[in-house]
Amino acid sequence: MSNDASKRELKEPALVKNRTVSLEHDMLKKIHSATPHILQALSQGTLLRSLFNRAEANLKALLSHSYCLFITCDKHCANWYLPQQDSTNRVLLNRHGRLTSIPQAVITFAASLSCPMRYFEGIRQASDWNVWSSFFADNAFEEVAMTSAVDHHGTVYLALVFQKQAHRLEESLIELALCHHTALIRAIFEREKADFLLLEENYRDPSTGLLRRHSFDNSFNIVLKDSRRQFQRAAVFSIRLLSSSKVDEGELKTLVDVIRDTVRDNDLVARYDEHELVMGIRIQHHSDAEVVAEKILTSLNLAKFQKNTLINGGVAIGIAFYPEHSSLRSLHQAALLAAGVLGRHSGYRLEFHGEYYETSAAFY
Repeated sequence: MSNDASKRELKEPALVKNRTVSLEHDMLKKIHSATPHILQALSQGTLLRSLFNRAEANLKALLSHSYCLFITCDKHCANWYLPQQDSTNRVLLNRHGRLTSIPQAVITFAASLSCPMRYFEGIRQASDWNVWSSFFADNAFEEVAMTSAVDHHGTVYLALVFQKQAHRLEESLIELALCHHTALIRAIFEREKADFLLLEENYRDPSTGLLRRHSFDNSFNIVLKDSRRQFQRAAVFSIRLLSSSKVDEGELKTLVDVIRDTVRDNDLVARYDEHELVMGIRIQHHSDAEVVAEKILTSLNLAKFQKNTLINGGVAIGIAFYPEHSSLRSLHQAALLAAGVLGRHSGYRLEFHGEYYETSAAFY
């Protein structure tokens, strides 16, 4: 072997090490730059979904050449959800928009709370990942790193970072980014828990007067218990604001007043997220929910609201029913998926046994 070749072999590990150190330095600068803004939002009472969005966007920015997938599941690892859908992960959903096929490796990891981070290579050939094999092949994913965090309800939050061979980062860099992300998610969970503890003193959204999420959940769970005892029906509405602009609180208050004028005094309305309101009502027939949805849409189309850009953006209403769904969580998820069927179009859809309908007359 020549002296030049020997020198090259000695230099290559040093070059790799220097490159890794440089990338770690750049990543730490990005982390230190972003963290104060996220912590400020955390302390100012920003809506939880908005905090998750910031944390997830931050991880994507840190790992711009990787693909980040965020999944949640219940503590029994039975029900799985994609909080945010995009053109890449949508192929993992079935025709009803549900995440049903989960690799065994992901299930095992979610159930192993004592192991907060795992790294897998060769996922395209691994048997415990084979249900996503076409997803890997289509996107040329070769490796994945996973981290988890659990909220005080037992819900498991997973972040999966997929890498391609052409843009592979050192494991230490992935670990650095995921450790930072997990710390932010756990901080958000602590904020959520603090909100819950303060619920008795502050159970309404100050800008709209609507119930906060925890207060709505508690109140509607009482409605569900009464409905079980008295063999009554109930419905949950997910009202998604279609405007992509920042929500103007004054315009939102006008929209909320329209909804309140449409429903009864004992019906429950909550602000779940910046762009989502949730409503729970008692009904006798499935068609009663359609009447309410049509009244809301008709009222919002009145000429006097033409200058309200939030109302003009439209609303997509998804409706799910009890006893077809036995818990508020499943009712809300079904209603949210029904609203999602409309895309960017204003209107309403009814969810019934996993199918979506324009009218309850088509149920049977």
